[in-house]
Amino acid sequence: MGTQIRRTSGMHSLPVEILAEIAKFAKSPELCAFRLVCRAMYQSSLHHFVQTFVHTLKTDLSPKSLARVEEAANDAIFCPSVRKLEIVRNSQGCLGPLSPHTASEGTYIQAWRDVVKRFFNCQSFELRNSIYTTAHLGCDGITLDEATGVVLEAIATEHVRMESFSIDIIKNRRRAHEDNDNLTLFPITNFGIPAFAHLKELSLALPDAERETLDWMASMIQCAKSLRKLAILFSWKCEAAPLLAQISSVGCLPELQELTFSRMSFQSSAALAIFLYSVTGSLRRATFSFVHLEFGGWRSILRELGGGAYQLDSLVLHSVIEQDKFLSFQKIPEYPLEKESLDKKLCRPFQFCFVDPKDKGFSCSGPALQQVLQRVAALAEIR
Repeated sequence: MGTQIRRTSGMHSLPVEILAEIAKFAKSPELCAFRLVCRAMYQSSLHHFVQTFVHTLKTDLSPKSLARVEEAANDAIFCPSVRKLEIVRNSQGCLGPLSPHTASEGTYIQAWRDVVKRFFNCQSFELRNSIYTTAHLGCDGITLDEATGVVLEAIATEHVRMESFSIDIIKNRRRAHEDNDNLTLFPITNFGIPAFAHLKELSLALPDAERETLDWMASMIQCAKSLRKLAILFSWKCEAAPLLAQISSVGCLPELQELTFSRMSFQSSAALAIFLYSVTGSLRRATFSFVHLEFGGWRSILRELGGGAYQLDSLVLHSVIEQDKFLSFQKIPEYPLEKESLDKKLCRPFQFCFVDPKDKGFSCSGPALQQVLQRVAALAEIR
């Protein structure tokens, strides 16, 4: 075979795997040019594939997975394409053979810091299925399992310019169990606030939070002046007035466009109304799920939202509550809520309550939204 081999249209149509095999096994001097062409085409095809389809790297927190993540971070083709790091807590909830020795833990933290630093185009982080321990007197808010804490510390200490951050804390471990296992605990309030300065999207799925955690959340949100999308989802009904009181000043969230609140409780709807008024100029989409207000509170909020001051494009109400009773939209059947469109975390049932309430959802979008909201405020009723 001659060495004057050129790329042909037929060669370009070969699968990447075949090109890789040719590039690997064509080793004789006579096939040198052919091999080089195949290798170049393979690298080009792989590079195109990665750039087109690979944007999220998903891993757990085990040492074995860390080794794979380090390998990806060192890959010249793969590394620049990673935009999002999605970390799912493994079943152990700890660092395996590296825990609980302080020296090994320090090495593990440094390894994650190096990984975070190498993914220089990664500006989105999602932590899922984290474990927490309920706060006790004198502590700094709820405490997380050490595996999650290690990643949070790596992100904070490297001062990553994050644009999107999401954490989902769903499982509780008894403090006595943590103490007996001598596991390292990571107070969530230790996660440095400056890490959130450049956020555009923030999603917090937390258990019922006490005052220290609420104060930390408020400080974090206040720091994110460019925030456009905010989702706060509690596992159980949480009195959220102290949180909103700290983020309701005009200009606190000047660019907020999309809002999701779930499983919040307010003794007075005034707290929610004041917050919504503070984002009047920018808010376009709002979703409320299992949010408790006093009698007449939701209908008052709906009248306010439909009064002309807001520029909402869409509103979703999922099982909202007045005085411990669901608000029914049975008289407005033309605006049903399609639950398939909801974030699955919004549909988690309350403990010991697996009844799916009917006619308790409302969804509307479009230019006539304000007129619709006025009608909904008049026809909605509690049942």
